[in-house]
Amino acid sequence: MKHTNYLLPICCVVLGSSCAFNRDVVLQTAVGPPPFKQASHVPEGELVVYSAFDPGMTSDPDASTHHSDYRIYSADGKQLQYVHNWVGTFIEDPAVVSLAPGRYNVEARAAASGAVTVPVMIEAGKTTSVHLDRSKLADGRQPSESELVRLPDGWIVGWRAKGDGEPK
Repeated sequence: MKHTNYLLPICCVVLGSSCAFNRDVVLQTAVGPPPFKQASHVPEGELVVYSAFDPGMTSDPDASTHHSDYRIYSADGKQLQYVHNWVGTFIEDPAVVSLAPGRYNVEARAAASGAVTVPVMIEAGKTTSVHLDRSKLADGRQPSESELVRLPDGWIVGWRAKGDGEPK
């Protein structure tokens, strides 16, 4: 009886903390630019992250909704940039970030999944778009399943980076 008095609160704490624990989603397949888009003649590429929406300040009646901020990391894990993900107007478009070609990791908030880490591939003269706000790919094309990257819940995040298969 003496041991059960200690065991019950410990079990409750462990069970309660495991239910409340929010696990981050880490994707393994990189998102890249659409495979059918032609590159422009600029040395850098662009990244657009449609992260989950943040409502405007509730005390401001003119506040607008905008995409939540996110972080960009180098492939080796060093934080490169913190992005305020809106253009500063009443337009809800996310910020456009210029980056040197290469592989990066984006840490952002997804609409239904919470915190997500998405590897991205930036190509010179092309735009890589990451869709975490439940928006659709806006090119009107019917992609094959092998061309897409999805969240664990099945939602499409973007185009699979060229030459980036599933982890082996």
